[in-house]
Amino acid sequence: MQGIKAYFSRLYMLRYFIIHLVKIDLKNKFRRSKLGLIWTFLSPLLLTLIMASVFSVAFHSDITTYAPYILTGILFWDVVSSAFQAGGYSIIGNDCFIRQCDHPITLYTLKSAIVYIITFCIAIISLLCWLAFVNPLGILTGLLWLLPAIVIYFMIAWAGTTIAGYTCAKYRDYPMMVPLIMQVFWYLSPVFFQEEQFQSNEVLYAWFNINPITHLLNLIRKPFLHCVCPSGEDYLISLAFAMLLVFFAVRVNHKVGRSVIFYL
Repeated sequence: MQGIKAYFSRLYMLRYFIIHLVKIDLKNKFRRSKLGLIWTFLSPLLLTLIMASVFSVAFHSDITTYAPYILTGILFWDVVSSAFQAGGYSIIGNDCFIRQCDHPITLYTLKSAIVYIITFCIAIISLLCWLAFVNPLGILTGLLWLLPAIVIYFMIAWAGTTIAGYTCAKYRDYPMMVPLIMQVFWYLSPVFFQEEQFQSNEVLYAWFNINPITHLLNLIRKPFLHCVCPSGEDYLISLAFAMLLVFFAVRVNHKVGRSVIFYL
């Protein structure tokens, strides 16, 4: 327990360095861009309009309700995919600092996770803009229950980025493999497929109910789209999944943390 407390105390002492790295990442992300930060919420909104226009016809869905369903899926998936794909470069991309400074390696994965969550929070504006026209009450309910969702998403982002960062540092084939794996989960999860599409097959529907991504999405879908709080089951499964990732991240950090310098 003392070791954990000392570890986080050290990260807290380095908070200004972390903030500096976060600012650099955000500036580099939109360098020389005409719209800059606006792309953060404009990009998922435009992608949603394209997908909703096509799939609302294919699935015979009402675009006014289906579009925010897709948008919430895209917003959440951006956090997950960023953690496990872009997060793979969170350590090797900061090798110049790692070689010179004796800081905790997870400092750099923490920096990346913070950037992903900040991007998510800004991108939420696109959802608020849509709901302002079709479901204004969902804005109030959604914002009320948004903080617990952000905390759980942050746990997943930091843990996922840590696992991805160490794995990519040791196995350089990681960036080529992960997008394929993520694509499988994209299609097997209710990111844009609705519950009705899973009900056509018993196995798929059983997977839908136990899939942690279903419950993680409910953390923002239920408050924003249905004006109800997420269920206890949603929070329990989401938190259990986040804690499982944290456990693996801690194990990977403990096992590879001291030797990662030799892989850079």
